[in-house]
Amino acid sequence: MAKFSNLKEKDKLSESQYYSVVKIRDREIDVSNDFGEMITMSKDYVEKLLISANQFEETKPITRTEMATLFLAASGVVLTVNFNKQVDEKIAKEQLYELYANKGGKILSEADYKKSVNTIIKSVITGEERVMVGRHFGSLNEFGRIQFVDMEVEKDASKTYDTRLRQVDPRTLNWLILRGVKYTIK
Repeated sequence: MAKFSNLKEKDKLSESQYYSVVKIRDREIDVSNDFGEMITMSKDYVEKLLISANQFEETKPITRTEMATLFLAASGVVLTVNFNKQVDEKIAKEQLYELYANKGGKILSEADYKKSVNTIIKSVITGEERVMVGRHFGSLNEFGRIQFVDMEVEKDASKTYDTRLRQVDPRTLNWLILRGVKYTIK
């Protein structure tokens, strides 16, 4: 931490902050940081020094291995990631049970039944697709997942832990946006 009263000319300072855009004006923006502090930034500052999580000017197809490696190396950088969530066995079973022929007095045609089963099976095999915007700090947990800070969820300052933490399995990535490039699976 830097103590303002102890600063001297030519001291060196650094910061890592993450912002959410609150208001856009002609040549300035208002942003809030993780602590809820409002900051005004000039257009020049934004364009020279900040990275956007969702803006991209090129799309680049890469392998799944390359994408996982790129994602893991992007520690501390804001990005958008699309992946498939882990399948919840309980939910899949409930969905299949809902197809029971006499449930609610509704009997499905064979075609409707097969269509419903196929939809459920596909979701069980691949998991639900999810998009998150945020950041991570580069370490895999014991299950091979990254703790990802979901910046679209408001931080609960009353908690002693970050309630925005979510898990992302790098092996299930479909695409990600990082430093102006959208990477997709070949």
